[in-house]
Amino acid sequence: MALLFVILDGAADRKNDALNGMTPLQSANMPNLRHLASQSIKGMMYPIGKGVAPESDAAVFSILGYDMSAYTGRGPLEAYGAGMEVDDRSVAFRCNFATINADRDIIDRRAGRIETGDAKALEKEISEIDLGIKGITFKFKSTVGHRGACVFYSEKSLSANVSNADIGYVRKGNISVAEEVASKKLPKVVPLDESEASANTAYIVNAFIDKVIEKLAHSKVNSRRGDEGLLRANALLLRDAGVGLPKVETFEARYGMKCAFIAEMPVETGIAKVLGMEPIGLEELKDRKGRYRRMAELVIQNLSRYDFMYVHIKGPDEPGHDGDALLKKKILEEIDSEFFSRIRELDVDMCVTCDHATPCPLKAHSSDPVPVMVRYANSTKADAVDFDENIDSHGTMRIMNGNQLVDYIIKRRFDAK
Repeated sequence: MALLFVILDGAADRKNDALNGMTPLQSANMPNLRHLASQSIKGMMYPIGKGVAPESDAAVFSILGYDMSAYTGRGPLEAYGAGMEVDDRSVAFRCNFATINADRDIIDRRAGRIETGDAKALEKEISEIDLGIKGITFKFKSTVGHRGACVFYSEKSLSANVSNADIGYVRKGNISVAEEVASKKLPKVVPLDESEASANTAYIVNAFIDKVIEKLAHSKVNSRRGDEGLLRANALLLRDAGVGLPKVETFEARYGMKCAFIAEMPVETGIAKVLGMEPIGLEELKDRKGRYRRMAELVIQNLSRYDFMYVHIKGPDEPGHDGDALLKKKILEEIDSEFFSRIRELDVDMCVTCDHATPCPLKAHSSDPVPVMVRYANSTKADAVDFDENIDSHGTMRIMNGNQLVDYIIKRRFDAK
């Protein structure tokens, strides 16, 4: 019996006046997910731990059963998932194209959600930059929309122990967490210890950011965007530094299951590749409904070849960041009509959860617990409560940390039958 593991990125939320005091999950018309929920045991969990507002990368790493002590940061996984070379003598960062003003105040962390085509054109311009620092080279790659990754290579040691050049996330150990920052000023990267490697890395990254701002100020792409009334993508925000990839046993070695994944974003691809999961290629489709439908088709076509399939659906997270509860509700309904409608009758065990909450009122990730449901195909055990943020004590699954979830599901598979 295969196990289908679906993560709805950022779907958990808070009550919203635009939805008559309900959350998007509560308000959305999702008959297919509700059908699955009626057959499932349910509960709430903290993706990493109580009080942590995680990014998707760390949350997914935890939810798939791995301890954060092995984590090396989002940057390397973002770069690795994008097909870039990552090793123990390089330091990698997640990047955002952003819009700043003349005083380097951040106007928009995502440059008006710049489209991939413009971002790719800007990638070529950034790649022409000469850092002018002996022994240091870099590679920057635009990925999806405003997102990108940058890797710095050096003959000398570099360090991941530097702060973020981003006001949206604050570095806490080997992960970043969402925190509200009073200043809108593009921050300088600073070393977080007294080592020479950290000081050198901070210097290199700050020099790179300055060069990028100078280059993009004269960009033909940005000139056209300005003429069209679009935000100029005139800076890069760098965060989540990491050196090397996590050194962990594969998912198959740990759980004895042959596994595959379907993901839309490079960081989730990077995590799945590090864990030894086989990729099931998802072509880029701008049409959301078509993309969700295609994901369901790929599940149906490939699930018989695997014991475990991880599917990561990005859609609900973006309107959460934009504070658009109505759009978030609409996207959840599209996922239900195009994805869950096609997989609801599959004779498989199934888990559906979220990697974190992205409440529309916050326009950011929060430390709220997220709902989780598990449908065992050959069991009649179910909790009489819906899949939303109000499961609390009504579910069989008591609040747990994310890295306990896979073990929980596996241990109860035979008891549930």
